[in-house]
Amino acid sequence: MHYVIGDVHGCFDEMMKLLKKIEAQDSDAIIYFLGDLIDRGPKVWNVLEWAMKNITVDGRYRSVRGNHEQMVLNWFVKWQNWKEEMDNGQDSAEPKTKYDFYSRLEERDKLHEKDLKPVIDFFESLPYYQKITVNDKGGEEKTYRIVHAWYCRDNTLSQEELNHAYIWQRILLGNENSGECIVHGHTPNIPDENRDIPENRAGRIVFESDSNSINIDGGCCYKHLYSQYPCMLCGICLETLEEFYPCSLEERFAEFKQEGYLTEDSKIEDYPAYKM
Repeated sequence: MHYVIGDVHGCFDEMMKLLKKIEAQDSDAIIYFLGDLIDRGPKVWNVLEWAMKNITVDGRYRSVRGNHEQMVLNWFVKWQNWKEEMDNGQDSAEPKTKYDFYSRLEERDKLHEKDLKPVIDFFESLPYYQKITVNDKGGEEKTYRIVHAWYCRDNTLSQEELNHAYIWQRILLGNENSGECIVHGHTPNIPDENRDIPENRAGRIVFESDSNSINIDGGCCYKHLYSQYPCMLCGICLETLEEFYPCSLEERFAEFKQEGYLTEDSKIEDYPAYKM
């Protein structure tokens, strides 16, 4: 069957636990990632090394491109121009990535074109979307468009504008009456003044019936900031819509208490997000 995993953002340990859970149940699983493999999390380089070794366009593990991969691609163009200027004797400030990927490269002495090129080639190989049709539990065909951010159904848009929506857009409009269900991430399922997320779904998968879409970004890399929510790395089976997480809600709550994100006297029943 076919599975999708949300924004990993360097959460390598959670990714491996989630893969183990899915593959223990389905040894023939085909698994898609939603991009944003890098930045923010504790083990960005581990995730990247695994991804470059295992993710291919049509293999067992696949991925679409996220905005964080795109930002590195954009940065690399500027970095190459800077390098050329330096080689020509022009002194200027070295450009750095917006988030922490530059630091990860610097830590491993990878700021050399021979080391950067395989990373850039990998990011460039990631498509903007994947579209598949599966049979659901009732045997009916269901079509999914797997994207990082969103898909705009607008024939007036250029390909460049469509690609921008695939990796950047946060306004979930234009898919209400579509036969395709969009599976996306990009915007974590963490409540704020602009997003009305049910408390018992915060930090997990949210089914967005109004826009015929499923948001599977549980905001795993933000768990130290929002311990009132489980902030899971999320996975979903497209055939059954079964949800997969690295651990149970009870285990997550105990983990947060042990690591000091919650106080020792915190009670799980006082946190709606930890209720099924």
